[in-house]
Amino acid sequence: MKKFFAFWTLLIWSKIVFAQELPQASPICKIEQRIGLTDVGIHYSRPSVKERTIWGNLVPYNTLWRTGANACTVISFSDNVVLANQHIPAGEYSIFTIPTQDEWTFILNKNTKLWGTDGYKSDDDLVRIKVKPDTNAPFTETMTFFFDNIKVDAADLVFAWDRLRFSLKISVDTDTKALANIRKAVSEAENIHHTYNSSATYLLDSNKELLQALEWAKKSVAMKETYWNTYTLSRAYAANKLYKEAIAMAEKSLKLAQNAKIDAYVKMNQKNLEDWKKQKMK
Repeated sequence: MKKFFAFWTLLIWSKIVFAQELPQASPICKIEQRIGLTDVGIHYSRPSVKERTIWGNLVPYNTLWRTGANACTVISFSDNVVLANQHIPAGEYSIFTIPTQDEWTFILNKNTKLWGTDGYKSDDDLVRIKVKPDTNAPFTETMTFFFDNIKVDAADLVFAWDRLRFSLKISVDTDTKALANIRKAVSEAENIHHTYNSSATYLLDSNKELLQALEWAKKSVAMKETYWNTYTLSRAYAANKLYKEAIAMAEKSLKLAQNAKIDAYVKMNQKNLEDWKKQKMK
């Protein structure tokens, strides 16, 4: 009987011990960045230098590395992207690298359930990309992935640890998705002049589909004239080189802005009128 109780006491104690949640030497990190309308996320464990020699020692050269600690590092893309000129379908991928002294191989692998490199198969590689790291970068104690140079259609994925750093450009097709969203909003809100105006403004700011911008700006003004949508319509006329119409609409927007005492639009219209009158005289 004593042996029986001793066995169950040991079993229960073991479960308690192994159920403990304790701090990890390489803690888990999750980061997410929206680039335009695309979400990019990374889930990884972050080892620290701790006064060790990292490159060529803790992380050997010419050997596949998990690019982190513990389970494999996973990157996700909510839409198709272009990574360093390689087309990557939306989805999740594990990140591996093969470091050398002069050049690294950056790998996206389709298997995201690996622990380190155990079970890795090169047949599951989606892409392999050559990168040249900066080996004299500012010191980073804890291994870090981050995003930099973020634009509406691109960003840099940066890796930094110790005095080494490299980056890969991620490009996304924001325009296609934005235009699809615009058309969806317009189709669902045919009588909302704000929607037509904001849609036209996006196209004008992007310098794309200028005739479509003009059509939407006209629809907004036809529903209700304001200082801001007549301003947008004046821009749309000018973008299509219809300066006579642009000037007439800018004068209307100027008057509406003056009546509403909106100084910013007064100044913008005055500036546009000056510029477009010069264009008309050419």
